[in-house]
Amino acid sequence: MKVIAHRGANREALENSRAAYERSIDGGASRIELDVQLSRDGHAVIMHDDRLGHTVDVKGFISSFDRKDLAKMRLKNGEPLPFLDEIVDEFADRIELNIEIKGRNQNLAETVARICNDHGRLDAFVVSSFEAEPLIHLKDHHQKIQRACLWGTDNLLGQNFSRFAPPVFMMMAGASIFHPVAEWIDEKLMDQAKARDWKVYGWVPMAGEKSGRENLWNYLAAIEVDGLCTNYPREMTEWKAGVEHEQQRIRKLSPDAR
Repeated sequence: MKVIAHRGANREALENSRAAYERSIDGGASRIELDVQLSRDGHAVIMHDDRLGHTVDVKGFISSFDRKDLAKMRLKNGEPLPFLDEIVDEFADRIELNIEIKGRNQNLAETVARICNDHGRLDAFVVSSFEAEPLIHLKDHHQKIQRACLWGTDNLLGQNFSRFAPPVFMMMAGASIFHPVAEWIDEKLMDQAKARDWKVYGWVPMAGEKSGRENLWNYLAAIEVDGLCTNYPREMTEWKAGVEHEQQRIRKLSPDAR
């Protein structure tokens, strides 16, 4: 089961910061999940929300600022506000990146695609979204970029509920990767995913996994989920190593192994 660091190792360092990404690599994660917004002049900025204030002591919206102004801002840990092209240059040769496009902006999808294509190694990236529009744009114009459909409570609100169910969303996006919230993953979902040849990478909310996380990980592994976007990538990596060690020990003791 692939270990994906949710906004980086967000329990060890400030979310969506270089420090959180470095901790992800140090902790053994296979992939980093990060979020992008679009600046006023068309640059992809790494931030979960358009509204500033959560990780930056500045009021306003990313979409209201140009890159030159955003570049002067500092995260609360003192680092510069990160841009996607910078992070791709620094990290994409060291770890896979799951780039979540926020909102329905197809211009942001095009900006993300250009950055991925400029890097060259498209297997280093997965681009995901809760919204159909950016993924359809990638399918129509950048089909070689891996696409993933995010699914959670947001999809049951507003017009999304009437627009598509997961199989329709996946078909519209031309995606083979499904990203449902972990609490909704069960054996029936996995049976459907296998029948459709989907990979399933679950995700947990930022408030998730504070307790009972190993029970969750054991359950997801038992039903053969492909990976999890976790808030505890170091701990999950250690748990995974322990499980693999125990499996090897059991195999050595089994009669068939003699």
